Amino acid sequence: MRTRIVPDIWLFIFALSATLIGLLFIFDAGYARSIQESGSMIPAEFTTQIRLLVVALAGYTLCRYVSIDFLKRSSGWLWLFTLVGLALVDLIGKSQNEAKRWIAIGSVTIQPSEFAKLTLVLFVAAVLADKKDWNPARRRRSFALWVDNIFTPQLKRWVPGLLVVLGVGFVELGKDLGTAGVLFAIFIAMCATGGIGRRSWATIGVVVLIFLPALFMKQAYRMERLTTHTARWETQNVDDKGFQTTQAERGMADGGLFGVGIGAGQVKHIIPAPTTDYIMATIAEETGLLGSLVVLGAIAGLVWRLLVLAKKATDRFTALTFYGIASWIGIQTAVNVMMANATLPSIGIPIPFISSGGSSLVALWMAIGVAQRLAAAPVLAPQEDENANRNHRRWNRRPHLSGA
Repeated sequence: MRTRIVPDIWLFIFALSATLIGLLFIFDAGYARSIQESGSMIPAEFTTQIRLLVVALAGYTLCRYVSIDFLKRSSGWLWLFTLVGLALVDLIGKSQNEAKRWIAIGSVTIQPSEFAKLTLVLFVAAVLADKKDWNPARRRRSFALWVDNIFTPQLKRWVPGLLVVLGVGFVELGKDLGTAGVLFAIFIAMCATGGIGRRSWATIGVVVLIFLPALFMKQAYRMERLTTHTARWETQNVDDKGFQTTQAERGMADGGLFGVGIGAGQVKHIIPAPTTDYIMATIAEETGLLGSLVVLGAIAGLVWRLLVLAKKATDRFTALTFYGIASWIGIQTAVNVMMANATLPSIGIPIPFISSGGSSLVALWMAIGVAQRLAAAPVLAPQEDENANRNHRRWNRRPHLSGA
């Protein structure tokens, strides 16, 4: 009997709306610089985003029909494959602005850390879905029994967390602390919804308290960025280390309530990365607070729908996957907006669906495809449904043997 997958229309509408808005502002934020650099009014980022949107929608369609059981069973292998990709970035990755984030295959560059967000969600969801209460035996008659009954089972429970930390570490080694932080934040959010114990939370807290300061002190520029951020408007910083954040902040403030008009903004002519990390500065300047709320509303609607579906889910793996994708999109959006309005220093995090970036777009649409598969209710195709009803009616008209 063939089934038809019924998609959740709201997931698609919100994701497509955010993507189309992104295309509009990628063109708007990039055309002036494109004219100066190449003489073409069509930015290269816009053309690339259009091409990769086709790939993204193909990935979305494929993920819509992947078996839920396969997603759960293969989640561990997917995460291990991701770890290999992240390790390869550190070994043979392409450097840009002193950071290694990409693997170049011919003329194509791939950012494995973007796909790591999806495989992380699936991996952690599968682990937490199968999590059992920890009830170790109280009596320890011998060291051998303690190793067999307590130490080894406890170690197995910690292996998934260690694998997550390993992936976060690989990303940090590429000098991409922002993405590493997003990955760890997704992990924490899923642990919160997955119901881990107090001992696990205590361990996570100790790890954060020890390693977070060490990671900032590891690279001198990280501490410098933190210390100068609060003084970004000082004369010695405003045109130097605080340039990006001050100009983005000024552009967002100039937008006011209604904005200066599409195409009339100035911040995109000044700051670097106007189509990626700081695209919200152009959006806020040209469309104002109201336009920004519309843009963020499309993403917020997507997160809201994912949370609604998570609440309705009867399967633990399904619910946790919805929560994980919602956390990914919500956390990354919040960090990007706070970076653009200078609440946070510049940390190189794009806004989902809006910023240019092929790997990000493909990974996000694949995540929406997975969400569609989890949300879909298998139903009979219309023609088969009618045939089934007709056969049922014929059966009911047949005379039944007494005593049958």
